[in-house]
Amino acid sequence: MFPYFELFGTKIYSTGLGIVLSCLAFLITAYFLCKRYNQEFLRLFNGLPWLLVAVYVGGLYLSFVLENGRIIPTSLGFLSPYGYHFSFIGVILACFWFVVLFMKQFRRSETKKVWLDILFFSFVNGIIVLGIGLLLGDNFVGKPYDWALGVRALIAESSLVKYGTVYPIGLFLSLGALILNVVITFWKFIAKKAGLWIWGFILLFVLFIGLLPFWNYPAHGVWSVFGLWTLDLNYYVFWFLIIYFLLWNRRLKKPY
Repeated sequence: MFPYFELFGTKIYSTGLGIVLSCLAFLITAYFLCKRYNQEFLRLFNGLPWLLVAVYVGGLYLSFVLENGRIIPTSLGFLSPYGYHFSFIGVILACFWFVVLFMKQFRRSETKKVWLDILFFSFVNGIIVLGIGLLLGDNFVGKPYDWALGVRALIAESSLVKYGTVYPIGLFLSLGALILNVVITFWKFIAKKAGLWIWGFILLFVLFIGLLPFWNYPAHGVWSVFGLWTLDLNYYVFWFLIIYFLLWNRRLKKPY
């Protein structure tokens, strides 16, 4: 829609700006929640390089594998961030890997629940901000849509020119994450206990599944179910994550 703007002769890309601001939202949320729950923020801060590297490499590597059909790249050229060719599933799996790895340093289930609450609200607040950057950018494009809610290119350089009017998929992502934040916060206030993160993450994955039919993305591993529904790799991964988190929730009912 509005992929970049110029500041003192320098192009500032909306997607990149959204990523930076979402990281700041993640950090600020985590910092204040750590103070609120008397947890050591440096535990998370020191692990952030692993998260950033995993997201960067995982997103670009899976994008390379899906686009080229090769597991082993012949050069490191696929690590170039130019064009923001990050696989959405690669980014999600990298975040999932980080959460699982980070949780291994805690033994007590109650401590894990507190930290998982912190991580959920940090991630969801980051997604709220990120969605606005993706709405303005050209890297998270919805399918063509001619009704009033559709968005179109605001400058000629936008890739949306070839699509006309499309679904505002970034706005859907931000609003969905905001609603999840409000719902889980209210539920947590009523229940007065930690550990509701599990349902927050599950509902977040359901939100992602709900966005897929409106998103204009290259589908891989497509499978038709009785000729009524079409599933692909994105659906498989999100359903796997939902099942994993449900099983994880059962394990956290034990003290250790």
